[in-house]
Amino acid sequence: MIRVFIPQDKTQGKTSIRGLWLNDKGQLFYDYLKVKHFSRANFSTLSKVYNQKAIFYIKNNKGYCFNYNNKLTDVLPKVIRFTIGKDRANLKGLIKRLLRDYKGLTIYTEPEGYLLEVYYNEGII
Repeated sequence: MIRVFIPQDKTQGKTSIRGLWLNDKGQLFYDYLKVKHFSRANFSTLSKVYNQKAIFYIKNNKGYCFNYNNKLTDVLPKVIRFTIGKDRANLKGLIKRLLRDYKGLTIYTEPEGYLLEVYYNEGII
């Protein structure tokens, strides 16, 4: 099963999943995301259908980024996950650190707190 993260327009409302990433210039970007499950997917079509420059997806516990030029740009074979309670004492600092070190992460809002998930290449650490 392939989990594809589809950005949501602000008019569609907030979701419980948020993606944050830094571009090459260090600018912060974020999206509210919803997950769609596919058995197979044509990612070039998905990026055009959802009007996105790139689509992030997870398959076999690896992260992939597929851009609108019909090219796979990143394969991210490693993943780390953090859970943090509702008190959020260290949430902002942890997010800043993960963005600095990995350039992107996904935040899931859960009943007991937050799950932070980072996919990365082996060469980053």
